[in-house]
Amino acid sequence: MAVRSAADVAKAWKAVEADIARERKNREKKGETFVGLSKEEFEEKMKRANSPIFWGAGWNNTAPWGGTINYTVNVHNPDPVAWGNLAVAIAIGNRNPIVGNDEFLTTCDARFATYAKPATLGFSLAPGASTSQSFAIKIPNGVEKTGYFANAVLQQLSYLDVGKYLDRAVCFFEVV
Repeated sequence: MAVRSAADVAKAWKAVEADIARERKNREKKGETFVGLSKEEFEEKMKRANSPIFWGAGWNNTAPWGGTINYTVNVHNPDPVAWGNLAVAIAIGNRNPIVGNDEFLTTCDARFATYAKPATLGFSLAPGASTSQSFAIKIPNGVEKTGYFANAVLQQLSYLDVGKYLDRAVCFFEVV
């Protein structure tokens, strides 16, 4: 990861600030939860994160057995170069506080399906570009009526070697 100048971080923030406000307004208008980075959180993330990064996420809060939680994550490329072979994977489980990526990526609630998008070659992001990936998480019949965490991981795929972990996000929903 290259060290970013204050000017680079400010330029990257300017590129996503309006998107965060717009996405927040749209999600909250639908009665959904939205979380987006504040300017301070964005600046801190830019000091430590690989690129690209998650800058926001939105989801509906509850679903019954057989229902669906719609979860959308927003991705931004703050770098002056394009990124390709990107993918987002989602799995359910209490993994958010797990620091080690090996355990984070392998520990999940097997009663729920895992998801990954987009198949088959992933997506690309031009310099300064943002996109989103949306998932419809099906609630299995018979799971406990309680809260669950959907964990998202942004990764760069390497079809003939080990891929690269880039960023994480999480949402918290309830089965009713």
